[in-house]
Amino acid sequence: MSWTPSENVVRHVGSPIIPDMEFFAPPPPEIGEVISADSSLSRSKQATQAQKRIKNCLIWASIGAVGGCIFAFLTELPVLICALISTVLAIGVGILTTQYFYQCSYVGELGIALHSLKGQRSNQPKTQVFLFKEGQNLFTQQTRNYYNGIYTGTNFNYWWTRLSGSEFRLKGAYRSQEGNPPADNLYHFAKAAEGQWSTHLLPVINEQLNQMGYIEFPIGKTLRMVRIGPGFMEFVEKDGPHRVEVADMKDIRLGGGIFQFKHKDANWWSGKGKYSFGYAAIPNARLFLICLDRLTGIHW
Repeated sequence: MSWTPSENVVRHVGSPIIPDMEFFAPPPPEIGEVISADSSLSRSKQATQAQKRIKNCLIWASIGAVGGCIFAFLTELPVLICALISTVLAIGVGILTTQYFYQCSYVGELGIALHSLKGQRSNQPKTQVFLFKEGQNLFTQQTRNYYNGIYTGTNFNYWWTRLSGSEFRLKGAYRSQEGNPPADNLYHFAKAAEGQWSTHLLPVINEQLNQMGYIEFPIGKTLRMVRIGPGFMEFVEKDGPHRVEVADMKDIRLGGGIFQFKHKDANWWSGKGKYSFGYAAIPNARLFLICLDRLTGIHW
């Protein structure tokens, strides 16, 4: 059963929905009101791929007919029978090599959903649903790949840990050295989901800020936590917290997936004067950036 978006729903990239875009499966009601949606299936694409399948089958049929005739000549079997069997088998190969794969996705107020359709248009799609109330933390990772100094593509991985049960993961790849991938790439679904997840967590962190005076982000083993408060940050290690006023920081950078914080005093923090940690190590990293901006004025 297909679904028709309302006027206020946009694509995950933020642009209007394409008129001939087909949503082959509706959004599950449990994800709430749909904010953004996208689909790799459209009426124009179906027509193009149908033509491609016919062309591919004709090519394979020709190969099969020729191969059958050659086989008949070598084995002295009836030419017509060999050609017919070989052609039918070749057409089957042609169909299998032009299998369709479509996805449609939804970001709602309460969760997200991804439908995947493989093979025939009439097949039953595979559905994955993640509700924000089930989630614990979101981790994100992007890797730009190079070979001999030449950019070969970017891999992305977004995964939510749950309060119980297995992770929910969105991953894929794109090739766009200068900017973002095409609008239909799954990357934009992951980014839109991250944005709504951050919105979902805002009441939680506001309550934490009111109660504790800071917002806490667990990092890892050596650096256990990073806390963000009005005008200050605390880096919590095994020996306790190290507080620093943002005004006393000399340099704050985010580059190559690494945060680096430098103090005006080179002897700060056991004589290091700086501390750094990876962006991918921070749970709910987008929310971390929002808190930095709102509470300390640090932004990128």
